[in-house]
Order: sequence, then structure tokens, then C-alpha cells
Amino acid sequence: MTSLPLTVGARVVTGLVAAFALAISSIAPSALLPTAAAAATAKAPATPIDLPTSIEPLTGYVPATSCNPVAKPGAAKLGKLLTSSDPGTSYGIDRTCGVDPLPTTEHYEGRAVDWMVSVRKPKEAAQANAVIKWLLATDSAGNKYANARRLGVMYIIWNNKIWGAYSADRGWRAYSSCSTQPSVGWDSSCHRNHVHISLSWEGAMGRTSFWSKELAAPDYGPCRPADLNWAAPYKTANSARCISYPRVTAPKGASSTLKTLTTFSGMELRVGSTGPVVKAVQRSVGITADGRYGPATKAAVNSWQTAHQIKATGVVNATTWRALLKANAPKPVTAATAKPAPTPTTKPASTLTKYKTKVLKVGSRGAAVKALQKRLRITADGWFGPQTKAAVQAFQRSHGIKSTGVVTKKTWTALGA
Repeated sequence: MTSLPLTVGARVVTGLVAAFALAISSIAPSALLPTAAAAATAKAPATPIDLPTSIEPLTGYVPATSCNPVAKPGAAKLGKLLTSSDPGTSYGIDRTCGVDPLPTTEHYEGRAVDWMVSVRKPKEAAQANAVIKWLLATDSAGNKYANARRLGVMYIIWNNKIWGAYSADRGWRAYSSCSTQPSVGWDSSCHRNHVHISLSWEGAMGRTSFWSKELAAPDYGPCRPADLNWAAPYKTANSARCISYPRVTAPKGASSTLKTLTTFSGMELRVGSTGPVVKAVQRSVGITADGRYGPATKAAVNSWQTAHQIKATGVVNATTWRALLKANAPKPVTAATAKPAPTPTTKPASTLTKYKTKVLKVGSRGAAVKALQKRLRITADGWFGPQTKAAVQAFQRSHGIKSTGVVTKKTWTALGA
């Protein structure tokens, strides 16, 4: 019998392994059931002792309304509880606001846990199934979904399906079109490589009976105003349901920046914030849009707030959002609106007139710079640095002048020279 050369045989074996891996990746995950051995070793978390006789009701649906991607205490405790049931796994909670395909997610508020287990790994799939069974089991007192209620679980997504506490009578339902998308590439979107658990606010804050041994009162979280799309971050418990308002949309003729600002309007931004919403604000205040809210962005926001008669906090809050939307609103092009803005009356024109022919930019120093800074209501130290440039750019943008950060005759005129 003639044998195949070793190298050819290795190629055949490698090819068969690759083909097998490709075939497995396209199998519907529901067909990749945990083995009996894996299921036998899977363990659910321990249920606390001395729980109160009373139990929380199934939580209603409270959508995410704010941006504060910091893990809340109850969510962090749940993440640790899940991974302790399978020490080789991990979890994630927070996510940069505005980067998710969905309009919003509880990850933006730090009250959603992604437990990283895969349905394609028998041991992890069995462990996930055991935990979910534990969450939704009836306890010895006859309370259905007992642990889910005591933890404040709002909904669970796992392996193409979703279960909601707010519609528990419907059981597990198909999640999106995932049943028709069996490939590995869809495992994240269809929650086949992680279990997603969203929590109520009382669950996220760790006030439910599972942790506190006391019955938690319903908490509806922060409420958004009618004219902005996002609420301020969570600060304290809210026992009243929020009013549901229609989404705010950008007006006809809005610029791309205004459209982005409108989408994220109301998100409270401060040093440390990141994402597309920060870029939109940076463009509005006339600085480089890198998507990171650092000291330079804070200084520019401070200057912009001062120029628009807003308390200079360096934080983009609801008041600043309303001013940003107004400043970026489309204006009809007419002979009247094309003219320079009226001469400001805050300062007498004579204090600036003598500087009208001077060109000021970064690096400039002297009395002209100090007079400019006083007019812009920023620190008047006589040095034209980054903060002064940002304030000049903000002024130029709000007065229809090209935002260069360089003070020439046109800008002096608008300033009242």
C-alpha cells in the first residue's frame, strides 16, 4: 500500500480540522447543548439565609435615560456573584455613552451586567443555564422567579432569547432575528458569548432584599425633561414614575453638528467623559474634536459658558445644552442676518477702539490682550494662551465670524471696538 507523503497528510488533516471548525461555527447554538457531564458539575450561587418573608414584586421596565457609565454597587455585586459561580469567567458593566447600535442601554447607567460565558463551550453554557434556572426558580415559600425579584432583575438576554420581568407571563421570547443568524459573527449581538442582565435602579444600587435583607421600594431613576433627550445622572432614589416624552429631533436645515447635539442633548459631560457626544460639544466650542473631555475642553466650555452668560462650571449640564442647541440652530440667510452682530454695549467702545488695528493670537501679550480678556469675561492676565483662544473662537462662532482664534479687525468690531 502506498502511503501519502507526511506533508500532504498534514495538509489533509489541517484541512479537515478547519472544515470541522467552520461547520461547528455555523451550527445553531441551540443545537450545541451542554454535555451531561458539564451540566452535572454546574453550580448555582448560594441563596442568602435570613431573607425577609416578604419579597419584591417583578420589576417593571424602566429604560435608561441618562449617561453615567460607572458600575453601580448592586451591579458590581451581581457581577462578582456570577463569576464566583464559575471562577474562570469575567464580567463587564459600563460602556461609553453613544457607541451602542441601540439608542440607549442600561450599560450607560452602570446597571447592566454582561457575564462572559459562551454557549459554544459546554462547561460555560451549562453554568449559564444553571444560574438562569436559579434566578427564575420558585422558592420554598412559593414565590416565582424568587432570586430575580430579590436582585431586581429587569430582563435577561441569552442565546437568541430574552426574558423580561415586566412580561414574565410570556416566558422566553425570540430576541431580534438571532434564530436565523447562527454564525459566530453574530454571537455578541445575539448574546451567545455572554449573558446580559439589566437591573432595576433599586437592584443596581444594591438596596434589594438579596443584599440588604430588607424589602426595597421601587426606584424609577432620573427623569428627562421634555426638551432634551437625556436626563441628568442618578443622584437619589425617585419614587415617582417619569413622564414619557417624545424624542427631540433636530429642526429642518440642521447641521450635522446640531443633529448630533440634539441626539445627545441633556447628557451631563465633565472631565473624564468620552465619545461622539464630546466631539460634538468640542466642535461647538471651537476646539479640536478628539472625543476626550480633558482640561483643555473644560477651559473651552468655561469660556463658552461665560460668553453666553451661563455660570462657568466647565460641566455641560441642562442649561448649557439648551444654549448649545440655540447657538447652533439654523438661521435663515437674509440681508439682515448677514450683517455683523450689533455692537455690544457691555463695555464702552472707546476702551477697545485703540486696539482695532492690532492682530492678536496665541503668544500675544500686553494691554490689548488684557482688554480683550476683560471683554470676554475671562481671567485678564495679559497673555494670549489656549484659554483665551478658546474664548475667542467661541465668540467668533456665536457672532457668525470664521472661528480662527485670531483677533483681527472684524472680530474687534464685533467686540465693540
